[in-house]
Amino acid sequence: MDKRSYLATFLIGIIALGIGVTIGYFGINKQQTHAILKYDRLTRQADQQNYQTFIDSIQAANIETNLKDLTSRPHLAGLPEDLESAQVIEQRWITDGLKVTKPKYNVLLSYPDDNNPNRVTLTNSDGTVIFQTAGVEHVYDTTQPKTVNPFIAYTPNGTVSSLLIIVAVVATALALGLGIIIGHFAVPKTSWKYDRLTKPADQRNYQIFINSIQATNIETNLKDLTSRPHLAGLPEDLESAEVIEQRWKTDGLQVTKPKYNVLLSYPDNSNPNRVTLTNSDGTVIFQTSGVEPVYDTTQPKTVNPFLAYTPNGTVSSTKLYYANYGELEDLQKLASIVGNVSLQGSIIIMRYGRIFRGDKVMHAQYFGAIGAILYNDPADYAPFGTTPDQVYDQKWYMPPSGVQRGATFPSNGDPLTPIYPSTDYMYRMREESLRFLPKIPAQPIGYGEAQIILQHMQGNEVPVEWRGTLSNVVYRYGGELLNASTIEVKTYNRLERKDTYNVIGIMKGEIEPGTVSSILDTNKIEKFLILLDRYVVIGNHRDAWSLGSLDPTSGTATLLEITRVLGEMHKNGFRPRRSLMFCSWGAEEYGLIGSVEYVEEYVKVLGARIVSYLNLDVAVDGFYKVDVKASPMLFDAIVEAGKMVPSAYDPAGQTVYGKWMQVDRNNVTNEPRIRHGLGSGSDYFAFDQLAGSSNYDATYRFNPADHKNLRSYPLYHTSYEVFSMMKTFVDPDFLAHRTMGQFTGVLALILSESPVLPLNISRYTSALIETMNSLKVTNPIDLDPLRNAINDFGKTAQDFAARSKLMDTENPYEIRIYNDQLLQFERAFLNPLGQGSDYTEMKHIIYAPPKSNQYASSGFPAVSDAIISGSKTEIEYQIAIATYFVRGALSTLKEFDKFIAV
Repeated sequence: MDKRSYLATFLIGIIALGIGVTIGYFGINKQQTHAILKYDRLTRQADQQNYQTFIDSIQAANIETNLKDLTSRPHLAGLPEDLESAQVIEQRWITDGLKVTKPKYNVLLSYPDDNNPNRVTLTNSDGTVIFQTAGVEHVYDTTQPKTVNPFIAYTPNGTVSSLLIIVAVVATALALGLGIIIGHFAVPKTSWKYDRLTKPADQRNYQIFINSIQATNIETNLKDLTSRPHLAGLPEDLESAEVIEQRWKTDGLQVTKPKYNVLLSYPDNSNPNRVTLTNSDGTVIFQTSGVEPVYDTTQPKTVNPFLAYTPNGTVSSTKLYYANYGELEDLQKLASIVGNVSLQGSIIIMRYGRIFRGDKVMHAQYFGAIGAILYNDPADYAPFGTTPDQVYDQKWYMPPSGVQRGATFPSNGDPLTPIYPSTDYMYRMREESLRFLPKIPAQPIGYGEAQIILQHMQGNEVPVEWRGTLSNVVYRYGGELLNASTIEVKTYNRLERKDTYNVIGIMKGEIEPGTVSSILDTNKIEKFLILLDRYVVIGNHRDAWSLGSLDPTSGTATLLEITRVLGEMHKNGFRPRRSLMFCSWGAEEYGLIGSVEYVEEYVKVLGARIVSYLNLDVAVDGFYKVDVKASPMLFDAIVEAGKMVPSAYDPAGQTVYGKWMQVDRNNVTNEPRIRHGLGSGSDYFAFDQLAGSSNYDATYRFNPADHKNLRSYPLYHTSYEVFSMMKTFVDPDFLAHRTMGQFTGVLALILSESPVLPLNISRYTSALIETMNSLKVTNPIDLDPLRNAINDFGKTAQDFAARSKLMDTENPYEIRIYNDQLLQFERAFLNPLGQGSDYTEMKHIIYAPPKSNQYASSGFPAVSDAIISGSKTEIEYQIAIATYFVRGALSTLKEFDKFIAV
C-alpha cells in the first residue's frame, strides 16, 4: 500500500471511531452501560403505572366478602373470638407474602356480667318499681351470635340510688390502609460502587492536622483572651464573642451569632456582700471584706465574690452550725445530732467540694436554715499548708484570701423559660414565681475569714472525717455562738435580664450533607449524591467569673487553634465528609444557659442529625494525663485518636494512649480507663439529655497523688485564674494545650471522615452491667427484669456487630442503614418525661445526675434516687421503666423487619 492508502485508511478509522462514540453516548441505554454511575434504583421516578394497577385491582366484592366473614362472629378484645380474628388476619397476610409477627400484651380490660345485665331503675318512695331498663339490646336477626351486653368499660361494679343521667359518647374510627411492596432488585455489586460516597477516610489528613497544631498559637490566644474579664451579659462578653466571630470568618467558616435574652444575677460591686460577727451589744467582732485582693495590680477588675441567683437580703442568727460538705447525708447527720428544731432559723457554714454548690445551699434551706456560708477549706485547696510560701502566688494552691464564685441555680438553662428556648416570642415566667431559685441569702468567703468565724462556734466536736485543716480551729457541730454573739449574712445581689450570645461556625460536609441529583456536569460527567445530613460538634463556653485562664479559656484558646488549622486545610482542598460545627457558648457559668437554649431551640434538628458533641471546658489543669468522660459508644474512636497523638512532656514516641496504659490501665480488660456518663457540669449536658447524641468531655489533668489527692485545681473560679498562673504553674510550654487540640480535633475528624460511624454498640453491654451492679438494692431479685433485659441486649449487640462484618462497604444504602441505627441507639435511652417530678430535663435513663448532686453522673439515676427514698413501690416502678428503655434501645439494633419480638 502506498502512502495515500495508509492515509485514507487512517481517516476512515477516525470517522468510524467518532460515529461509534456518538452512537455509544446517545443511542445505547446508559442504564445498562453506566450502572456504576447511574444508580437507577436510587434516582428513577415513581412508575405511575403501579398507581393505576393498584387502583384498578381493588375489588368491592372482595371487601364485601371480607366484611361478611369478619362480622360473622363477635371479636371483643381479650376473648377467644378476638384471638381467632387475629389468627385469620395473620394467615391472610402470610398468604399475601408478608413477614408477620403477632406480639402479645397482658393488659387490664373491663367486662360486664352477661348473666346479670346492668340496669337503671326508677322507683316510687315506697320502693315500687316504676320502670327498669332491660340491660340487654334487642336484636332483629335471631341467627346472629350473642354479643356483649351494653356497659361502659372501666366504670366500677356497684349500685347507687340516685337520678343518674349518663351521657356516653363513644367515637370509634377504624382506618386500615396497608400497602407493602417488597422488591428485591438484582443489581450487580459493581453498580453500588461510588467512590465519593463510600471511600475510606484519608489517614493523611489526620497527620496533617496533628502536625499543624502549634503550642505558641494557643499561648498567644490565651494571653489575649485573658486580658479582659468576660462575665456573661456584660459588654466585655459581647466583645469576646465578636473576636471569635471574626476569627472564624477568617478561617472560612459559615458563622452566626444567635442571641438569647435571659435572667442573670450580679452583685453590687460598690456594696460588697459581707458576713459579720457581732457581740450581744451590737459591737462588731469581725466582718469579711467582701472582696478578693489581687497580687497583680495591673490586672482588670473582676466581679466581687458572690453566689449567683441567691437573693438580696440580710439575715442574722445566734445559731451557727457546721455541715461538712453540705451533702444530703451531712445535713441528715447534723439534724440527727442537734435536732431538726435546732436548725430552724440558723445559719449553716459548709466547705466547698464533692457536690454542686447550689445543692449545698438548697440542702441548708430544706433543713430550715435562713442563711448559708461557703468556704474553701485548706484540706481540699491548700494541702501543704497556708503559709505564703505554700500558696498563691508562690504556688498554685488557694491563699487565705481566695474565694470561689459560682451559680446556685439547681437546674439548667434560662430560669424564666424552662424546657423552651428564651427567644423573643417565648412566654417568660414571673421572677417571683421561680420556685427553683434559692430563697435564703448565701455568701462565699475565704478560709482566712472562715477561720475566725469557726473559732466562735460551740457544740460537740465533729468526727475526724468532717474535720478540715484550719489551724487553731476545733471543728464543731455548732449551736449558739460564744458569748451570745450574732452572725449576719448581708447580700446585695440582683436579678437582671441580659442578652447573651453564642457563636456558631460551620464547615459544611462534602457528602453529609449533600443533595439528591443525577445530572451531567459541564464536562458531561454524571454526578450523584444521596441526601445526608450529619454534624460533628466541638464546643466550649466563653464566659468566666473572672479572667478564667483555666475555666474556660484554656478550652477557648485551644478551640481557636483547632479551627485555624482546619480552616487552612479547607483552603488547601480538604473537605470533611460530615459537617463540622464549632460552638462558643455564652452564660455557661450561670447554668449552661447558652448551650441549653440553643439545643432547646433546635432540638428537632440537632436531635436527629448530631453524631457527637465534643466538649472543651477546662482543657488543661495539669500535664499528667488526658482524662476523658464519654458515652461508652465512643470508646474505640477515643482509643484510636489516643494512639495518634503525642503525650505532653513525655519522652518522644509516647502517645496519649501509651500514657493511659502506663498510669491508668483497667487491669481487668487491659484497656484504658475511660469514665462513662457526663453529669451536668458543662455544656455537654443539653446534648446528652435533650439531643441524645454520644458525647465526650476531656481535660489534661494534674496528678492528684502529687497534690494530696485534690479533686479540682485549687484556684477554681477565683480572681487568680490569670494567664501568668497558667504559664507558671500549669502548662509552661503549652504542650498540654497542644495535645488537647490535637486529640480533640483528630477525634472530630475520625467521627467526621469514617464512612461507617466509629461507634461501638458492644461497649454499652459491659457499661450497662457495671451500672446495674452499682445499684445497692436490698433485694437483688428486684433487678431480675433489668438484668434479663441487659442479657438480651448483649446478645443483640453481638448480632449487630456481626452484621457489620458482613456489610458491603461499597454499598451506600447498607452504610446509611447501619449508621442510622447507630445514631438512633443512644437516643432510645431518652425518656420524654424525664426522671419524673421536677426532673423533667434529665431525660437519659442510663446516665444523668442524681437529685442530690447536679455535677455528678449516676447510673440509672431514677432507680438510684428511688433506692435512696426507700420506697419499695417507687423502686419497682423505676426498675420497670429502666427495663422498658433498655429493651427499646435493643429493638433499634435489629433489622427493619425483625424489631418486634416473636
